[in-house]
Amino acid sequence: MNQIPNFDELPVKEGAPPESSWGIFGENDGIGCLNFLTPDGVVDAARLVQTGKVFRLDAKLGFAKPPLFGRAALAHSIVPLGPMANDDILERFNTQEGSQWDGLGHVGHPRYERFYNGVTASQIRDDGNRQLGIHRWADKVVGRGVLVDAFGFRQTQGRPVAPLDRDVYTLEELQASLDAQGVTLKPGTILLVRTGWMEEYEKCTAEEKKAMAPFDKIRSAGVEASRRVAAWLWDNRVAAIGTDCPAVEALPMVLGDENLLHYRALPLLGLPLGELFVLAPLAEDCRHDKRYEFMVVSAPLNVDGGIASPPNAVAIK
Repeated sequence: MNQIPNFDELPVKEGAPPESSWGIFGENDGIGCLNFLTPDGVVDAARLVQTGKVFRLDAKLGFAKPPLFGRAALAHSIVPLGPMANDDILERFNTQEGSQWDGLGHVGHPRYERFYNGVTASQIRDDGNRQLGIHRWADKVVGRGVLVDAFGFRQTQGRPVAPLDRDVYTLEELQASLDAQGVTLKPGTILLVRTGWMEEYEKCTAEEKKAMAPFDKIRSAGVEASRRVAAWLWDNRVAAIGTDCPAVEALPMVLGDENLLHYRALPLLGLPLGELFVLAPLAEDCRHDKRYEFMVVSAPLNVDGGIASPPNAVAIK
């Protein structure tokens, strides 16, 4: 870890875009910042398990009705195999219809026209090698998790919170939340940020959910999208960042803005983004026992060349 350059020293590969980590983990690397998760880190994370409490971080499939951003609605049917046997069939299953990890093949950089490590769009879609496929994460996403309860921190400060509006949690707020919680970032941290969006969404009526679902209508609190946040995440060797909001960053977003975390994190740094995680029950337990670090185990779908996946994740305390 000590030999990995800091953000201001990027890039290291000739011809790579500024502020990119291309080549640091090898020419054919396909997992990016998940390389910060190590066997020693898994062992250390296991030592954080003290009470045996388990918190599921995925929402139920199909929880968003209708699905956000115009994605297809999941259809679940049970198919009888015989008098006392059944199968399941899931139709129109978009792996990003709910809680999800954005894989490194999800978003490329619009100006450089490349995905992480210089992979092209045609390689994502057609190459039999599927270099950035989410199947490469199958046994990787295990380690120390840290919750940043930015939503709860604002509440304790008596400051207004607007999860269902475009509200930005700044880098100063994220760091202040960590300081108040008495926890620090370490290499290989799986960072979870609570914005309050999921729990506020669940309070909405069916009509309100329908009105806010289109991409051009949805509004959400999120993490500051900036160079300095990207630097903070990289220099702290964060392995992945997951939030309880639809895009990690605030919505609406301007797709041409190169400061977007989707552009800085996925194609440039190879940093996985997690969206629509369920964090409120975990946050309540962390507030109660004042322990904001825990073990995270996530087993994404083992789909060759997959673009994204439900996290299939638990936090274990």
